[in-house]
Amino acid sequence: AKIDDSVKKKVPELRFPGFADDWEQRKLGSLTTVVRGASPRPIQDPKWFDKESDIGWLRIADVTEQNGRIYHLEQHISKLGQEKTRVLTEPHLLLSIAATVGKPVVNYVKTGVHDGFLIFLNPTFEREFMFQWLEMFRPKWQKYGQPGSQVNLNSELVRNQEIVLPNYKEQQKIGSFFKQLDDTIALHQRKLDLLKEQKKGYLQKMFPKNGAKV
Repeated sequence: AKIDDSVKKKVPELRFPGFADDWEQRKLGSLTTVVRGASPRPIQDPKWFDKESDIGWLRIADVTEQNGRIYHLEQHISKLGQEKTRVLTEPHLLLSIAATVGKPVVNYVKTGVHDGFLIFLNPTFEREFMFQWLEMFRPKWQKYGQPGSQVNLNSELVRNQEIVLPNYKEQQKIGSFFKQLDDTIALHQRKLDLLKEQKKGYLQKMFPKNGAKV
């Protein structure tokens, strides 16, 4: 008999000991409520922003600078602005659907979320596991776009995307393994950046300002 795709199960090549159950195929929309952020308009209007506010304003630039893990935000949104957006007050997983299309984001701070992001509300998946899966899956969103053009992701496409995933305990184990790797990479990256800055400083101080006249 033909196996129904909806109940097809798979297992990965490499696994942590103690886990033997099959992974289950599900649609993302069955694991979380996917909603789009919202933006006050026109976004340049200063009335939407307030430096004294404890609610940040997440931008694509922040995602790029902090590589998808948001711990601090420069801009803060006013009480008025908060009424025109979706405010998150606890950590959430987001997906960028503008500029850095398909980039997953873990936001750890209170923020308003603009319409360039999808928010995964009330997830039944483990956040770190899904962040890593989305990072891996990111290039594959291109299948929804025309060749050579930028894909236009929307909540419907994301809800209908299928994923094969294990039980929650195994998701936690996998998520924590990759988070540890990410932390190690970030630490080495900081050391590398520091060394580059040191070298730059030495170059400026250990060579004459102007080349010797010939």
